[in-house]
Amino acid sequence: MKYRFTLLILLITFSSQFCLAQHIRIDKKELVFLAEQQKVNVLFTFDSLTFDGKNIPEVEFLQNRYVEVSEWKDKQAAKEWLVLYDEYKNNQWQEAFINTLNERTAKYDNTPVFNRNDSTAKYTIQVNSDWMYFGYNVIVGKQPSKVSMTLSFYETANPSNILFATDISRAMGTNNESYNLKDWPSFRRMEKAYIKAGYKFAQALKRVLD
Repeated sequence: MKYRFTLLILLITFSSQFCLAQHIRIDKKELVFLAEQQKVNVLFTFDSLTFDGKNIPEVEFLQNRYVEVSEWKDKQAAKEWLVLYDEYKNNQWQEAFINTLNERTAKYDNTPVFNRNDSTAKYTIQVNSDWMYFGYNVIVGKQPSKVSMTLSFYETANPSNILFATDISRAMGTNNESYNLKDWPSFRRMEKAYIKAGYKFAQALKRVLD
């Protein structure tokens, strides 16, 4: 009985922590201006990005990854990994977030179009990726990817004046691929985390836009 009670407490605590991590704080009054816009700029940044449970800085993480891939395969494969990382970071992951955000918010009544790097928009949302975990997919098991972000809202012409800021904590991507080590699946897993982040952000904006 004592064991069952302890297990129940642990499950409740875990569930509470999970729900808290999934919540995105949105202030409808402070963000009411979004519903009046036809378009909103989205700027992606990666300032102070860290990785994994030890919060490894990006430069160190990439150095470690280069060594790991060189030992596992060869230096050419390690260089390929770094090139693809840069490509996904600056294109595919951002597009996945934006596309999901626009697809979801299109269902609301007062919806601007969210455009990447559109300096003509009156307002900007800066999406800074703070932390990443690539997860894994091996024969013995799977772990999904996760990403955490800080979102800051400001007038495009006055970026130093933050109108509102909030966080997306550990958005978890689905990990439904079969076992496959070809074509660096870690990048695809992370893309799914960005899709989940865009979906969660769109859900939170429903209070403002619908």
